[in-house]
Amino acid sequence: MPYSPEHHGPHRIVGPGFFEQVFEVVARVPKGHVTTYGDVAAELGMRSIARKVGHALAGLHPDRTDVPWHRVINSQGKVSRPADSSSGQLQRQLLIREDVEVATSGRIRDFDSRRYTYPKRP
Repeated sequence: MPYSPEHHGPHRIVGPGFFEQVFEVVARVPKGHVTTYGDVAAELGMRSIARKVGHALAGLHPDRTDVPWHRVINSQGKVSRPADSSSGQLQRQLLIREDVEVATSGRIRDFDSRRYTYPKRP
């Protein structure tokens, strides 16, 4: 049977090496700045895969200290995990150590000035 979106579902939009691509893009976010899942997805050329970026970061091995996962937040400028969860607390603590102010609501203070913009490609 040939491929049929109705029968087989949508084509797979990410494949082998996707997680490493996400990690490489996230590793470029400088200390003291944040980016969003959508920004990372856009840098990868697929704005619609922001949720997949989140899955990739959730799968990051704890030993991978070269990937600053805590610098990736949601599009509303908030840490992605609930503030009362252990991962939410860890993300907040890591950001605060980098002099990024995080309100009790989880929102990054001065989000617009802290938001890292990936350089435009020629």
